[in-house]
Amino acid sequence: MTNNSRRKQVLTGTFVLTASAFIAKLLSAVYRVPFQNMVGNVGFYVYQQIYPIYGIGMTFALNGLPMFISKLVVDVRDPADQIALIRRLQVFLSIISLIIFLGLQLAAQTIALAMTDGHLAPVIRAVSWMFLFTPFLATWRGYFQGRLEMGPTAYSQVIEQVVRVTVILVIAGWAIHAGADPYMIGELAMFSAPVAGACALLVLLFTVRRKQLPRPSKRANLTPLFRRLIFEGGTLCLVSAVMLLLQLVDSFSVVAGLRHFGLSFAAAQNLKGIYDRSQTLVQLGMVVTMASTTAALPSLSLAHGRGQQTTFDHLAATEMRVNFALALAMSAGLFVLMPQINTLLFSSADLSLTIGVYCVSIVFVTIILTASTILQAVGRYRATMAAIISGVIVKILINHWLVARFSAMGASAATLIGLLVMMIVLRVLAARQLAHLFNGLQVLKLLVVLAVMSLLVKLITSGIAVGFQIPLTRMSAMIEVVIGIPVGVGIFLLGCRVLNVFSLREWFAIPMIGRLMRLLKI
Repeated sequence: MTNNSRRKQVLTGTFVLTASAFIAKLLSAVYRVPFQNMVGNVGFYVYQQIYPIYGIGMTFALNGLPMFISKLVVDVRDPADQIALIRRLQVFLSIISLIIFLGLQLAAQTIALAMTDGHLAPVIRAVSWMFLFTPFLATWRGYFQGRLEMGPTAYSQVIEQVVRVTVILVIAGWAIHAGADPYMIGELAMFSAPVAGACALLVLLFTVRRKQLPRPSKRANLTPLFRRLIFEGGTLCLVSAVMLLLQLVDSFSVVAGLRHFGLSFAAAQNLKGIYDRSQTLVQLGMVVTMASTTAALPSLSLAHGRGQQTTFDHLAATEMRVNFALALAMSAGLFVLMPQINTLLFSSADLSLTIGVYCVSIVFVTIILTASTILQAVGRYRATMAAIISGVIVKILINHWLVARFSAMGASAATLIGLLVMMIVLRVLAARQLAHLFNGLQVLKLLVVLAVMSLLVKLITSGIAVGFQIPLTRMSAMIEVVIGIPVGVGIFLLGCRVLNVFSLREWFAIPMIGRLMRLLKI
């Protein structure tokens, strides 16, 4: 295969994988809106308490481990050695997954009590079954990605999410008519994870059988690779699961903190269910960033591998600046329109300020993900691992204390502080690789544009409410959101154009805008 045809295959595969990841992430975020509307705040609380465990397992099987394993496969030339590598990794990962499965099964009651709700134990046991599929999903996805065959991974992850979302919404629909207990709903909803994992694995095994792969050799030596699995594979998993780790801390400490704040257990459950809406909105906000960083990694790795430092620096700076600008705009828009968005999606404006503050984390996570992608391209992992672990530890230390004093707002603040610590540690440990990614004048211009955008959008939506004397209902919220979002986007783009916020390269890097500029030949 020539270099050009190989590069074309890499780009095509990256596009397929990015598109499927975008669809999977979008489905994973969007379904929670109707689900919350069906099961209510307490039902949503039950589901979200355990969701981080599922989410972390999913990142192992979908993002972190397959990406790492694909790099191992690329480094092994002989097809028989590649299969030997996959088989032995499956054994190693199966042992780890079995330990996790048994730990969740046997310690479910202890974990539930640590979450201040012993009734969550069956829900924990239900989600534990998905870990039995993780070794095979991760290794076969990594194998095919390493051989530049992105189709099996793409199809399996879309099918996995479609099956899971369908099962969850069917269960929620049944629950409405049956008047089911929230904990039963949560347990049945979490069983969607192993069901979906089984369906995804069937897709992969069908492809494996159809390919007629060679028999594994006996030459593969994995002893030095296990160390890489812990550091490189572990770091990739941590990056993919950064928000889920912080949400897991919330699962253990928010309800307990709210009890110390003075709420009854039922009121704490209800408030935690409302607070959990913020996670859905952040996940929606991160869809574009996740797709962007996935698409940028091959180009960054290629530039670094060829020693093209100038090209690498331009790509890294463009990726960081565009992602940062879009994340900043999205966070500002969500913050300004939060009462309307909250009411439109979840039927009430409760905790809008708390949720709006939490959504600022989109900016911090975007910086962390983009920086880690840049470091990954040059083979640096330990700085990212140290940064994420430091931030999670800080969140653990301060979360309960802040919630006990400031209610749910304390949890939002603790999340932002934890992410800020990650950013600082990452910048200190990887100062050389992350230098010159930001332009001070550009950031200042962005802040001016966003201040004007936020003010005008707030004035317009407030004018609609006051001028027509409309109370905040779902219908009025929809009108204000439908008007406010395009107005905000238009003001943002116009302001960036007037103040020359972006270079031509950066304009072309913005999703949809770049394509529009190419069509118009700007």
